[in-house]
Amino acid sequence: MRAIALFAGVLVATPSMAAEQLVFYTANFPDATSVQLSVMDNSVSLYGDYDFDVAIGLVQTGANGVIRYEDTGRHHARVRCNYPAYVSVGARKYAIEMPLSRSAHDDWKEKLWTIFCAAPSS
Repeated sequence: MRAIALFAGVLVATPSMAAEQLVFYTANFPDATSVQLSVMDNSVSLYGDYDFDVAIGLVQTGANGVIRYEDTGRHHARVRCNYPAYVSVGARKYAIEMPLSRSAHDDWKEKLWTIFCAAPSS
């Protein structure tokens, strides 16, 4: 329930979020190309094993910051916050190790899970 309140607070604090998608992961490549994954839409899941249904967008930018490619599709994922925690895409379930003990989280699935499920840190 805390995750819902946290995310709802983010939505209330940034009413223009529909226009500005929430980027949760950026991959940078040696040629200065980057790929950003963003939350395009989310809702409380209608599936009992999950907490959230999420639509993910993808944008690739070049070294100059100009968009090279914008995926117009919505890639659907589901997030389960409690143990056993996981992010599902299609038929694949990706386990999220709890607690997240690594200091450098460079996995898009962990970052997506963190946005919806991790307690805020101050």
